[in-house]
Amino acid sequence: MIMRELRHRKIIRTNNNPVGDIAEAIVADYYQGERGTFSQAGWDVKTPAGELIQVKAMRQTGEDKRRNLSPIRDEDYHVVVVAVFNEDFLVTEGFRIPRKVVEEHFPNRSHVNGRVIVVTQALRKDPRVQHLDVSVAAQRLGT
Repeated sequence: MIMRELRHRKIIRTNNNPVGDIAEAIVADYYQGERGTFSQAGWDVKTPAGELIQVKAMRQTGEDKRRNLSPIRDEDYHVVVVAVFNEDFLVTEGFRIPRKVVEEHFPNRSHVNGRVIVVTQALRKDPRVQHLDVSVAAQRLGT
C-alpha cells in the first residue's frame, strides 16, 4: 500500500528499494529541477540552469551504519548530491559534492567499474562540500 501511494505521487518509479527514488524526488524538488529518464545515464536531476546532478542516497538504521554509496559509473554530471536517511526515512543529512572533489577523494575502482563515495568525516569537513537542508523539500513531498 505504501509503495503504491509513493508511485501514485510520482515519488518512486520502480519496485526497487525506494531510497534512491525518494532521494531523486527530494533533490528535484529542492532545486526545482527535472528528473532524468531511465534511458539516459550519468545524471538524475537537471536544474533550470542546466546543472546535471547525480543523486546518491543511503538509509542508516540502528544496526546498519553503512557509509558507502552505490558506484558512479558515468561522467556526465557536474555535482553529486547525497541524501542520508534514518531508519524512519527521515532525511538526516544532505551534501553537495562537486565532481572534482569526488574524483580527488574517490579513485575509480575497476572491480565495480566506478567511483564509490564513502561518507566520512574527512568528506564532511572538506570546505568544498556544501551541507544542504533538503528536509523542507522532503516535507513538501510528504516523505
